[in-house]
Amino acid sequence: MNFLNKIIILVTLVVSSLVLNSKAFANGGYGLSCTNEAYGVGVSTNYVQASGDTTGTNDMLAYGVYAGLDCAYGGAGRTNSSAIVGGEIARSAANAVIGAVNGRLSAAMAMNHDTAAHMSYSSNGNGIGMAANHIVGGMSVWTNFSSSNFENDQTFTSVQSDSNAFDGDASAFTVGVDKRFGNIVVGLSYTAFESDIDIDVNKGSIQTEGETLGFYVGLNTGALQLSLGAGQGEYEIDTDRKDLGSNSTISTTDITADVMYYHLGLAGELNRGKLSFRPRVSYRNFDLDLLAFTDIVPNDANTIATDTLTTTDEAISGKTYASDMTEAGLSIALSTGNKLVPFVDVAYVSESTTAAAYQVEATTGGTDLNASAPDGYITYGGGVILNLKSNMSGFLSIMETTSRTDYSETSISGSLRLKF
Repeated sequence: MNFLNKIIILVTLVVSSLVLNSKAFANGGYGLSCTNEAYGVGVSTNYVQASGDTTGTNDMLAYGVYAGLDCAYGGAGRTNSSAIVGGEIARSAANAVIGAVNGRLSAAMAMNHDTAAHMSYSSNGNGIGMAANHIVGGMSVWTNFSSSNFENDQTFTSVQSDSNAFDGDASAFTVGVDKRFGNIVVGLSYTAFESDIDIDVNKGSIQTEGETLGFYVGLNTGALQLSLGAGQGEYEIDTDRKDLGSNSTISTTDITADVMYYHLGLAGELNRGKLSFRPRVSYRNFDLDLLAFTDIVPNDANTIATDTLTTTDEAISGKTYASDMTEAGLSIALSTGNKLVPFVDVAYVSESTTAAAYQVEATTGGTDLNASAPDGYITYGGGVILNLKSNMSGFLSIMETTSRTDYSETSISGSLRLKF
């Protein structure tokens, strides 16, 4: 074997080693974006065959040129965050926005009743709602604040296995004004909502903030109290995720989402000694209509591709994320004869919420997890009502969500009412 042949063999071994190495590391040793035209998935399905071309022509191009496996195997990992948790955002907003209004309506329609707590109170799914009643000529101004932390604990092992594990928080502040006409209450409400969710499988996050404006009507028939309402608004959404090939951050800001919601409710009230029982059933619908947008993919700054082989921004189709929930619940308050009135609340919610959806993988890389299906769940908790019987009152409550697949949530809400 002459010296030239030895050099050729040595070079071949080095190149082969580099290509095999790129398979061993998830996002590749050369940092090519999943959208780079030099990467096989972006050119032809021939490049994602494990053994390459059996004729030997394309053996060096198996899994693409110098690229790792995540781009080929990562369905959920290559998915924009909105498609993974868009339905969860709609669900969280529905509970915050509609929950506040339902709480106010229940309190307003019960405020002339001699309840065990000797004050108006109601459960809004996150605790007790209170209000300032009859400020001027039957007008009332009220506020509600809620904050929640939630997570999906579905198994997450790697970006090559689908999962919709996430961790998030949300908060909302509502202010409203209404007027009572006999046994009818009519009002308007404004809610500022924001949420922040971190998603494991795409190493990304999604932030949401915006406002809604709604109207509501309540009717007190004596034995039963009916309520209904609707509203609309606009949210702004920012998303980011990791490019599984280059590990650069793909991001988009100021995505517009139109919001519409409506709700119906029926409640009763029963007093027995120091106890007040308030059973309820309700329905709420919340639609988050996300407009089409473009994920901006940064230049991967590689030295492999030529000038004509570059990264490509990804078009994300518009989609409506909806949450429909039917609830049956019961709240119980106990009059203790002092300024603190304890209460407990429990409810079952039947839910239909848009589930996570993942991009189709270029090729199957192993066992993938199906997205957790939104389903029924139970809420339970309680708190205390503060009643100074003068110019100040308020409440504090803590509620837990359980029995929802792979999901848990803790919600804290509070209110302070000052009467002038």
